[in-house]
Amino acid sequence: MKFPSFLSHRIPPLLLSVVLAAAPTLAHAADVVVASLGGIWETATRECFVAPYEKQTGKKALVVLGTSAQWVNQVAANPSKPPIDLILVAPDMVIENVKRGLVDPFTVDKLPVLKDMDPQMLAIGQGHGVVVGFSSMGLAYNKKTVKNPPKTWDEFVTRTEKGEWEAAIQGMKQGSTPSTVLWALAKNYGGGADNIDPAFDAIKRMRAGGHMRVWNDMNEFLNLIKTGEIDIGMYWEGRTWAFHDDGNPEIGFIKPKPGVAIHSTLVQKPKNSNEEAWNFLNVMLSEPAMSCFGNRMQYGVGNAKAVYSPAVADRITKLDEILWPPYDKIAPNVRAWVERWNKEVER
Repeated sequence: MKFPSFLSHRIPPLLLSVVLAAAPTLAHAADVVVASLGGIWETATRECFVAPYEKQTGKKALVVLGTSAQWVNQVAANPSKPPIDLILVAPDMVIENVKRGLVDPFTVDKLPVLKDMDPQMLAIGQGHGVVVGFSSMGLAYNKKTVKNPPKTWDEFVTRTEKGEWEAAIQGMKQGSTPSTVLWALAKNYGGGADNIDPAFDAIKRMRAGGHMRVWNDMNEFLNLIKTGEIDIGMYWEGRTWAFHDDGNPEIGFIKPKPGVAIHSTLVQKPKNSNEEAWNFLNVMLSEPAMSCFGNRMQYGVGNAKAVYSPAVADRITKLDEILWPPYDKIAPNVRAWVERWNKEVER
């Protein structure tokens, strides 16, 4: 069902769940029911995916707003007749959904467009999903107060420890997303999924100097850097550039060496969902639709043939700048890392 995107941010979670639960009763009015995140993601979904699908097929797509956890729970509650035909999930949820047998495999006979996908991005989907968009976690900074931004992650940690600026890092309240960032920080110091100690050691060093804080909400970070409470911090590429373009030219973004972690959002098709979803996916993952979405969101996309505008192309993280997270090894550790974080960092 459609309701204005500005309302999706104001509807209480319980009411939003009720709205989502009503989707099956309205789905008969559409040929396919697709999930979308709110805000600019919904706008891009309607412009880049729904519009061309409806124009090419003459059929109707119903967009349902919500969260990955809500959609997966709805599918799991009614696996014989899922109320949603396409869901959006994070990489660790891809793995879990495959293990639980909740989703269909993606094959070339169903999705000829798979031949156009980037192989590394395709691998994240475990054969049961495709990356719609991805953004990297680098450093957003105020160019007025940080004249010489750090070129490496180690330099960021060391200079934060020394108090050269006020910094912020992302907390662990958003599940798998910051877990990949924690892994990347550990990897920078010789650790990894099986040894996260170096990441916690680096965070303790920064915090000991009294010049590091933690943020747990996307808007919280932007408010902190806009008001001057922080000068620099870990933040997401696409959102930084959107903020920069929205009247904040003093905010810059860098990708420190040896590389950046990424957060990917993937699309999956629940088992027993409407077969029309395959037709929608072939449009959604096509080069024109992916190019539209990538430019609209300023995100990297899964289709290797996607074309970015010159202004956006220079901002999109290149594949050789990515530290590729071992999602299958990270996923089993997320719970333990969050518990440790709560004890040692957000105590």
